Formats: sequence, structure tokens, C-alpha cells
Amino acid sequence: MKPTVTRALAVVLAALCWGSASAFAQAAPPLVLAAGDVSVEKRPDGYHLFIRQVPGAASVLLTEAFEPPGNKLATFAFRAVGPNPTNDGEKRLLNGKFLDQPHHSLVSSTPQPFAGGQAFEIVIPPVVEYGYPNYPNSRYDKIDVQKALSSPGGTFWFSVRTFSKPYADYSGEYKETAFELTALLAQTRLQAPVPTLSRFVSKDEQDEMARLHQLLNRGGDSLDLVVAIATNVTMTDYLASMRAHLVDFLRGELKAFKTYRVGLVFYRDYLEDYLTRSVAFTDDLHQVQKDLDSVEAAGGGAPTLAVMEALAAGLNNFVWSGSSRLLILLGDKPEHPTPRGNITEAMVSQWALDKKVELQIIELPLKTGP
Repeated sequence: MKPTVTRALAVVLAALCWGSASAFAQAAPPLVLAAGDVSVEKRPDGYHLFIRQVPGAASVLLTEAFEPPGNKLATFAFRAVGPNPTNDGEKRLLNGKFLDQPHHSLVSSTPQPFAGGQAFEIVIPPVVEYGYPNYPNSRYDKIDVQKALSSPGGTFWFSVRTFSKPYADYSGEYKETAFELTALLAQTRLQAPVPTLSRFVSKDEQDEMARLHQLLNRGGDSLDLVVAIATNVTMTDYLASMRAHLVDFLRGELKAFKTYRVGLVFYRDYLEDYLTRSVAFTDDLHQVQKDLDSVEAAGGGAPTLAVMEALAAGLNNFVWSGSSRLLILLGDKPEHPTPRGNITEAMVSQWALDKKVELQIIELPLKTGP
């Protein structure tokens, strides 16, 4: 079947599904999404979908068509064409094996606090593809999403496949609902600030460096990068490693940009020697090394740190102008469950949206031993 025919079939099936969505609004069965369970926001890197974690859902996957009963039509997952930092770190299980990363599938097994509950975040990038061009009996297409939407009567249909197991594992139950992007953009968003915080829980320093590579593997004209680093005493080993390796790592990654600037924020907690300490943007990595060498780990004996305050300093103490803007926070302790000062996560999210800065938190394993 030709791709155009298949997508036409998807539209018909999606329309039927969309029309019946209201039937699930009050008492949705497990895994089934209603129209109000998906929110979208257009940002510089694409369309950020926030998919409510409905009962029984452990992961979600975006596919190019609604799968008819009986599996008589093979359907394929959408993939990003190139790096997609929000979802490239997500694992995907297919036929009992994890796909090699980055597989670029638009998948998430990582719900985050949102709108009084939890939501999965998936970014639809400017260009997506599905299928395989040279695989027998397969279909393949590449879609410029913005071009598709801007054409007369343009639409972009996709299906959200909701799984009972993480990693889009088909060995468990799954359901799906089709949506059209233009309609989602027109509807009222979920009643909560759109989360701009993306969290990655690192298993070790190798895992941390792999995540940093994913985040910086984008290239472009100009990059403004702020790295916020916890300097509490349990970060002693991490800081030593950063002093030894971080600048050399950045030197290799930043070659992909025509120009770049790097700033630093060091942070601890209230009642410590300092709450946050910002170091201005520079394009001199030797200076970044000197700034790293000057900082020591001390204090921070509480189980939480001033994470939101560090993000606020990173957003507000720098004049952002790069075409790509990224703030990465590295720390081994979470933020305060309730604000100790006047900085809230909602405020940080709004500042990030206003300044068009992408926020990424990398949580390092807490080292409590000698």
C-alpha cells in the first residue's frame, strides 16, 4: 500500500477515534487517552507533547498510523531525523531486545509531575520519518512537519500508543488514540505551567557523560551554555572528575557550533557559604578551566539543595542571545520539596519559556561513603 493511502486510512480511523474521545472523558478504561489528555506547545526545537499518564500506562510511543484491528496493516513508529535531546535517552524494547541508542524513536517511559498528576513528554521535531526505505515489504516516508501544517488545509496526524509496560514493550497490553496536531494546537492546554525541566537520573559518571553528549550533539550557528554544578561535600569526587575532564569534553563537543559561550553557576544551599555563585559567559575554555579549578566542595549536609535557586541564577544572571540556549544542572541531591525562599518551579519554568532556554537536570548518584 502506498504511504499516501496508508496515511489517508490513518486520518479516517483517527477521525473516528477523535469523535469518540468524549466517551472516555468521565470514566476512561486503562491505557485509553481522551482528547483532553494531550497538550502541545510549539517551541524552537519542535512541538512538545505532554501526554497525561492515564491509569495503567508505563510508556508511550508515537506512530504514523492507527493500527487497525487484527494487525492487518503494519504501522511504524515515528523517528526524529537527527538528535532529539528530550527523547534520545529513552530506551525502547522491540522483540525482546533493546534498540541501540540513539534510535531516535519518539518514545517515553519517564513521566514527570504535571497538571496535578504525571505526564510523558515527547518532542515532535521539525522533520520525522517512519519505516525503512530498503527493507522488504516495508514502507518509508520522511515528513517536514512545519511544511505539512503550512500547506492549504494541512494536517499532521499521529497515533499515541500507550503501553502497560515501560520502553514501549509489546509483550504487555497497549492501546492507542490518533490525534491531529493542528487541532491540538487550537485546544486549551492542560491547566498547569508547561514543564520545561527535563530530568535524567544517571547511574554513574559514564552515564552522565553519555547524557551530556546527547544534549550537546546538535550543532548550529551559536550556543549559549550554562552549566550549574552543586558544590556540596558529597560532590567532592565528581568535582575532581569535572576539573580533570569536563573542559576537554566540552572542547570536543562545541566544535559543532560556529560560535559558543559557556557560563557557570556553582550552588549549595541556604545558610551555607553561598547559595549560588555565577560566572559570566566566556568563549575562552581556558578560563572555564580556571573557574572550575577555583571551586571546592564543602557543606551541604541536608538531603536537599537549592536546585531551583541555581536554575533561577542560570536563567536570570546571564544575557541569553544564542540561537541554541541550554542550561544543564549537575548535582547529587534534589530540590527542596517546598520552597525555602521565594523561588518556585513554576517561576523557573516561566522564565525559561520567556528566555527560550532549555533546562536539563542530570541527577548524579549520591556518594555517602569515604
